[in-house]
Amino acid sequence: MCGLSGFFSATRLDPLAEAARLERMRAALVHRGPDGSGIELFDQAALIHNRLAIIDLAGGHQPLFGASGVCIVFNGEIYNYRELRMRLPNYPFRTRSDTEIIVALYEMEGIAGFRHLRGMYAFALWDGQRGVLARDPVGIKPLFYAACGGQLLFASEAKAILAYGDEPTCLDLTALHLLLNFRYVAGETSLFAGITQVPPGTVLIWTSERLEHLRLAAPDDAAPESIATALPAAVQSHLVADVPLGCYLSGGIDSALIAHHACRHTAIEGFTLEVGDDLREADHAAETAHWLGIVDHRQAFCVPDPVALHRSLIWHLETPKVNALQGAMLAEFTACRVKVALSGLGGDELFYGYHAHRILWLAQQARRGLPGASPRWLAALLRPLTGRDVWTERRRAVEMLAALPDWGQVYGILRNVWDSPGLRRLIYGERMLDAALPDAFAWLNERFPVEPDAATAMAHFELNHKLVNDLLWQEDRVSMRVGLEVRVPFLDRELMRCVQQWPRQALMPSGRKKHLLKQYARAELPDFILRRPKSGFQLNIVAAAMGELKPVFDEYLSEERLRHHQLFNPDFVRGVRAQPARKGLRWHYFLLYLMAQCHLLREVFNAD
Repeated sequence: MCGLSGFFSATRLDPLAEAARLERMRAALVHRGPDGSGIELFDQAALIHNRLAIIDLAGGHQPLFGASGVCIVFNGEIYNYRELRMRLPNYPFRTRSDTEIIVALYEMEGIAGFRHLRGMYAFALWDGQRGVLARDPVGIKPLFYAACGGQLLFASEAKAILAYGDEPTCLDLTALHLLLNFRYVAGETSLFAGITQVPPGTVLIWTSERLEHLRLAAPDDAAPESIATALPAAVQSHLVADVPLGCYLSGGIDSALIAHHACRHTAIEGFTLEVGDDLREADHAAETAHWLGIVDHRQAFCVPDPVALHRSLIWHLETPKVNALQGAMLAEFTACRVKVALSGLGGDELFYGYHAHRILWLAQQARRGLPGASPRWLAALLRPLTGRDVWTERRRAVEMLAALPDWGQVYGILRNVWDSPGLRRLIYGERMLDAALPDAFAWLNERFPVEPDAATAMAHFELNHKLVNDLLWQEDRVSMRVGLEVRVPFLDRELMRCVQQWPRQALMPSGRKKHLLKQYARAELPDFILRRPKSGFQLNIVAAAMGELKPVFDEYLSEERLRHHQLFNPDFVRGVRAQPARKGLRWHYFLLYLMAQCHLLREVFNAD
């Protein structure tokens, strides 16, 4: 796990002119690579690397050259690199690192060789004639790029691209508007104008004449046929490392299964943060750890300096987030003892484990029993009963009813997309109201899959959007902030290929969430783990805004800052904060939390 940056150039480079720029790019990502760094400058390219050493601690320094002179900088892990080395018995390997196998495949098979890679990765190659950027199929590892004149700049984080140039940093108001609706950067953008993400599963081929986008080829072999084969193999493959490993533990079955299979092969430690919807979650994690026979380390949720912590988080995240604080605290705690942690992230996305999956399933069953336009008539009768507060859970339920059977619209409302002219006037300030902003629901409907089954459509959309730009983005940034590599076995290539062979009706029959995984887990886990109700890893945001996070709200939603930034309506902020704490204000306070972080982001990045 590391950080990479650099550029490809249509013109020959002047080493003296580029030295300071390259050093700024390297320095911007030093947190991603505390174990070393390197820069290689070519006639028409520059490759920069910051290293977090996990495999081949002595020999894995980058930039790394292949036998024929191809040079690479790489972020991630290739879990099957040892098996792939056996495919190339005549290649003159010079290290034991997983990085070298990527170069070897490229030199032997070209772009097609990347289909063999099993892992999480983003990398840049220069072969003397063309530049190559590639990102893993799920989008576990980030990779950004920007076309600037005759150059293509790239980096693991946008801040390294910003560090290269001398131009002012411009905030993308369209991306910001969509963020405030979806709670994550939507699509393949960033919050900085002109900086774009390499899409997951994509290879970019750069030459001085053009930039070509190619899809990663699929593996040649057949997918595994059963979870009983694929899941243990996925976990075992994710244990390859030359440093100690740990595991994030909650009270649920996902992390328990990961830890259970990991313990069969190596010693691990468990790490838990005392926060979440269920106050007993940390105790449940301790019970799981005791059953596994591992040491469970737990930390109380305590934020001694919330303003300083949020300034750091925004710098690393490069976007506001509503749940990053908990992940950051857990990563910081874990990094004190281990360098690699396994996470259960992805289990809910892959196996239909969210309440939202079941709600969409129920909504589809209900629609079949409601004739014609009756959902709209019923919604019109119910609206006056939803109260005066905007966008409460009751109001959202009524609007979902009115939207049936437009499943993109229903899904958006369920996930708190709120965009409407009236709410814009209520929420936004002068600068946002003057901008030409897209309709968030139209944006969603253009991308929402056309599927006869609503829950299937949701699952496909979230694998391609929310998982990538919310959960994985957040996990990468908060862990790399403290030099911790987090691995996600549920998103292993082979396990995903196995599970995606089955329809929703097999994975979640009759609306029973995570049914297929739970069936498998009955043979692996004790009943006391299986019986626990699902619990989220969320803050009570209303209580936190009036408690631990009050200094952040007070400072970054002050009248002075609201007037200065002109992004949000001071009357809306003032009106929400004047009300007594209650559950009905949950959406309002999440929105205020994002607003405060937007102000913070503009100031931290000096963004116009």
